Amino acid sequence: MMGHHEAHARLSQAVRRSLACLAATVSVLTLAAPPASAAQRTYTLRHGPITLGGFQTKYPRSVVPALKRNGYIVRMSTRLVDRRGRPISIKRVMLHHVVFINRGRPGGPRKLNSCEGRHAEPFYGTGEETQRLILPPGYGYKIDRRERWTAVAMYMSHSSNVQRVYLQYRITIETSKKLEPVKPLWLRANGCDLDSSYTVPGGGAPGSEDVRSHDWKMPISGRIVAAGAHLHGSAKSLQVSQPRCDSRTLIDHRPLWGQPDDVVYKVRPSLHEPGPIATGYFLSRSGIPIKKGEFLRVTGRYDAQIPHPLVMAITHIYVARDRGASRACDPLPADRRTHWTRTDGRVTVPPAQVPLTGLDARRRPVEISRAAGPERIAGDFATVDLVDSLFKPPNLSIARGGRVTWLFRDRAAHIVQLANGPRAVESPLSRRGGRYTQDFPVPGTYNLFCYLHPVTMHQTLTVRP
Repeated sequence: MMGHHEAHARLSQAVRRSLACLAATVSVLTLAAPPASAAQRTYTLRHGPITLGGFQTKYPRSVVPALKRNGYIVRMSTRLVDRRGRPISIKRVMLHHVVFINRGRPGGPRKLNSCEGRHAEPFYGTGEETQRLILPPGYGYKIDRRERWTAVAMYMSHSSNVQRVYLQYRITIETSKKLEPVKPLWLRANGCDLDSSYTVPGGGAPGSEDVRSHDWKMPISGRIVAAGAHLHGSAKSLQVSQPRCDSRTLIDHRPLWGQPDDVVYKVRPSLHEPGPIATGYFLSRSGIPIKKGEFLRVTGRYDAQIPHPLVMAITHIYVARDRGASRACDPLPADRRTHWTRTDGRVTVPPAQVPLTGLDARRRPVEISRAAGPERIAGDFATVDLVDSLFKPPNLSIARGGRVTWLFRDRAAHIVQLANGPRAVESPLSRRGGRYTQDFPVPGTYNLFCYLHPVTMHQTLTVRP
């Protein structure tokens, strides 16, 4: 029988060949596209500066410059840069995610969200996978020079120094001819919850999966011509399936992970489990037909053995309107392709948790095994103050089955979140007057932190057997 390491090596070689083939196929598709017209131009815009203190996390919702042109977006990408336009390494600041939202123009038609009752239209998003908005030749996202845009983003500083960064985005637009317009639909495995993230509680058997699904009613008839995705650490897959056609899989967004020496595993402090370096992006010029009123199922799969707080499973599909789209369950288009922004990764990585990070005498980030400071021994009930940007007490021991309540006493916002331990702990983001309570039926050591203040706010909770 083939040995484990030999089998793994052969699998890795097969994966590399498959990814190389996919990349080559996409390259051919791009080369075969018609040449850009004289009126197809690329513009570079930026928003900022965004100022972050040492090891600070920010998640602003900001008005950002819109492209003051009429036409069709055919490509879009984004990155962090300094004031001179030079790229910012994730060793300094990470753009964990960003979503661009079109709020329409004054007096114009409403931009509708995928969730009923919500307005404004998310039209492009990316995260650590540095995904680009790419549409097949002949398609475009129509924009108006009078529209207003906002962006929801999360920035994570990995430096002890103050950082000033800019969100730079490049947009290629067609203005000389009419393209087939696409409608972006922002679909999540956790449905229309107010929070776009959800928590995997942990405690499953090795190899088990946490599966979340939501059925989305299609607002238009048309053809899916492109689709991207955003996933977090320990994701298995994100799939779009069609219940009326025997729940066949239409799109399979597979994550690709960095090699062990990739920079994503070297940044400190670790504020979250490293995400994919790339996620498969779907493209098809002919498109997958869908009908208004039918449901598409979005399913996210994550490792279920250990806890994973605040994960996401989001797909962004682009639908070209077509009232005559076939309702038959025809074969999927032969020209469907998967585009990868990187192909130098791994298809699987072991599930992991986040270590606590403190500062050494020179204020450099170092991993620590538990919170520093005194310990309080409690019975079945205990309270913890979040005050002066600290957990008080920093170390707490309670009996199995005990209950802990955290009281938020600072004007500044904090969160109680699991770094590592047997089960998930995750409070809402809260300020003075907030409180969060959780029971602990599973014994073990729970290392907690506030990811907004990751090198100073720690707590170790020991649940006695």
